[in-house]
Amino acid sequence: MAVIVPAWQQPALLAEAVESVLASCGRRRVAAVVVDDGCPMEETRRTGLRLARAHPGKVHLLRRANGGLSAARNTGIDFALRAWPGCRSLFFLDADNRLGPRLIERAAELLEASGPETGWVYPDFDFFGVPESASAAGDYSRFMHLLENTSDAGSLVSRAVFEAGLRFDETMRDGFEDWDFWLRAAAAGFRGRHLPMGGFRYRRRAGGMRQEAERQRPAILAGMRRRLGPALRPRNLLRLEAGEVPRFLLLRAGSSGAELVVDPLRPALPALPREAARRRLVEASRHPQAVHAPPFLLFASGAALDALAAGRLLHNTLWQAEILLREAEVVSVTLAPSEGGRLSVERGEGTPGEQAALILFRSQPFAEAAALGSALASATRRGATLRVTLPLEAGTAIPPALPEAAAEFAALAEAFATRHPEHGEWRGDWRRPRSRAHQGYGELIGAGAVLPWLAPERGRDIALAVPVFEMGGVERVVTNLAAVLRERGWRPHLVVTGADTATLPPDALAAFETVQFPQRGGIEGNDPEAAHLGAPLPGATSLRDALGQLAPMEAVLATHSQGVHALAGVLRGLGVLTIAGLHVVERDSAGAPLGNPHALLAHEASYDAVAVVSEGLRDWCIAQGIPASKVLLVPNGPGHPALPGAAEAAMEGRIGREGPLRALFLGRLDPQKGLTRLRDIVALTPGVEWRAAGRAVLDRAPEPIPGLAVEPPAEGAALEALFAWADVLVLPSLFEGSPLTIPEAQRMGCVPLVTRTGAVAEMIADGVDGFLIPARPNGRDDLRVASDFASRLAALAADRPALLAAARAAHARAAALPGWAARMEPLLARLDKVSAP
Repeated sequence: MAVIVPAWQQPALLAEAVESVLASCGRRRVAAVVVDDGCPMEETRRTGLRLARAHPGKVHLLRRANGGLSAARNTGIDFALRAWPGCRSLFFLDADNRLGPRLIERAAELLEASGPETGWVYPDFDFFGVPESASAAGDYSRFMHLLENTSDAGSLVSRAVFEAGLRFDETMRDGFEDWDFWLRAAAAGFRGRHLPMGGFRYRRRAGGMRQEAERQRPAILAGMRRRLGPALRPRNLLRLEAGEVPRFLLLRAGSSGAELVVDPLRPALPALPREAARRRLVEASRHPQAVHAPPFLLFASGAALDALAAGRLLHNTLWQAEILLREAEVVSVTLAPSEGGRLSVERGEGTPGEQAALILFRSQPFAEAAALGSALASATRRGATLRVTLPLEAGTAIPPALPEAAAEFAALAEAFATRHPEHGEWRGDWRRPRSRAHQGYGELIGAGAVLPWLAPERGRDIALAVPVFEMGGVERVVTNLAAVLRERGWRPHLVVTGADTATLPPDALAAFETVQFPQRGGIEGNDPEAAHLGAPLPGATSLRDALGQLAPMEAVLATHSQGVHALAGVLRGLGVLTIAGLHVVERDSAGAPLGNPHALLAHEASYDAVAVVSEGLRDWCIAQGIPASKVLLVPNGPGHPALPGAAEAAMEGRIGREGPLRALFLGRLDPQKGLTRLRDIVALTPGVEWRAAGRAVLDRAPEPIPGLAVEPPAEGAALEALFAWADVLVLPSLFEGSPLTIPEAQRMGCVPLVTRTGAVAEMIADGVDGFLIPARPNGRDDLRVASDFASRLAALAADRPALLAAARAAHARAAALPGWAARMEPLLARLDKVSAP
């Protein structure tokens, strides 16, 4: 066994350190390697020479130019490995510390008995000088080691660690070089193991290198963590948490076991018997730094978890509950059936009731109340509620969670009552309680509550972020993107950043792995004091939780979600591929720049790419200074596949059609769609038969249009029936991007009449397969635009052959469009560069 002793300006203490090495007992041979790091004190050299001459073969003296503590240790490592091929491990002893006589022998026995994955053995701290005893007890946790240095350099390290190429970082001369070494050893697959009562004597004085390192702690740690790189990727941290310090203790109704999990769908640890889980809670209350017990107790039935997972809301529900548990002691979750694909999360206050399908407690107040033997109600003084609306199959029975929680409370109270008397721990413990491990994400990556998503081994995760999801054009594009991505091996996650509700019909829901609603209030607020090119910038008050929601992804595609702009740079720094999706350049009612596109320009450097739906948008992005190589063209197309034979039947029905011209308005009932113009067009065309379908999505309710009753939005066969009924599609929009309704109408032979705005000129050959109506110079001359629409409608009503020719041309154009996978090829090629796990 070799003990490496760097020497610098402590000649008298050096002799004490080496004498403690020579006093080691046991069957193993021990040699000290003193490394004089170019010390300017002649006494250091004389002391080293005297010790080496007095103990030949047991003390070796090396001298080198001053390079710092790490360089001195590395010199000793290289010498020992070359000099003694049979040396199996090395101990690092600073020149002012001492070894107990049995420390090396006991540490070597433990290291050899622990298996090849154990790279080092570390003792407790027994300080002298300024006296104190500090514990390092407990199973080694790499996750906790990322947060605090649980191993001193005074540890016995296996030769295998150095043969793997690991050395101390010689650029680190301000401290914490040992912490950095252990973290890199752990990243290489090695683990530490605690040696109790080792007899390691650590001299502590007022001042010195350690105190100086503490003063520079933030800067040193930032550099260390930056060098760790992939080890601090959120996906890797989640795996560490799941295997070492998971946040939920899941107690399923009817089960005799208890599961320690991050993600209930993918437990990383074997289940414990209930009694063992209770003992762990008891021991964690006595020794919180050494024994881990999850910070949250989760009571639920398998049926409740399955229902949430099927509705894609399990992980979001747990994430929302974790946020609420910062203030509440208990969160109860009730499940409600949805209608029409409606999903929602509604927060409130109150204690658990009989209808609660899940109940989550903060474990510490729950355990404290059980220890005192007080009623369950004492653990629920401050309660919050979540009402989750999701698809539930008819007849689904969800057992209540409260009886299970009450029974477990009584059993835990008994476990506390029968615990061993507390004798007191004579060692202090400066470490944080292990139950607070989940809070460490704030230090490591700057995140709040991190989504409890444990990714499977195969596949990659991508978040598709949108401010709202009500199955409008943008949402249907996102759904189609998700379906193709899933076919290509990605797991798409829908992240709604500005609303607590969404509409996802079954086929849309099936495209996504999870559905995520935002923290209370969302992240789509604007900063009233900050603007870029006249457009307000994102201004959400807190983004730490939103960062934790997106951080587990390998990629994020944010489509018109301004809230993500402020997070994109941080996500990119965490190794997440960031892409902004752009569908339209927005303007407010006065024509001023508005919203996402202009805010995107302010944050463009935070994105790896920008995906646009038209050539016009691509040109706009380049004109605004976005590098052309970053702009990916993903043209829009029909938002849903045609039903077999529907388009052909619609075209047959147009031959010889008589009667009034049939006009259809289809879209959101928002000012952008030109509702004022539509009112005038209807009034100017009394001989036209009108229908309209849509709903308002923005906050402002639409004004009624005389003589035009608005039908609810149509999907599938009903939507195609609308297009087959109509002769023309009328879109008098103030501004547009690349509306999906145009190719959908064309596919059915419905001829589009659209204001010439946005990218519609790329979708219509004017006068051939549709008609473009001038937007007029300032885009605000609504009456003239309405008159132009009315004139075109009158001309088509009078010339049915021309209308039929346009219908046939429109049908042919739509039939020739490539599928979504082909249109997405530039985006898919960029995503394919993300390395698979």
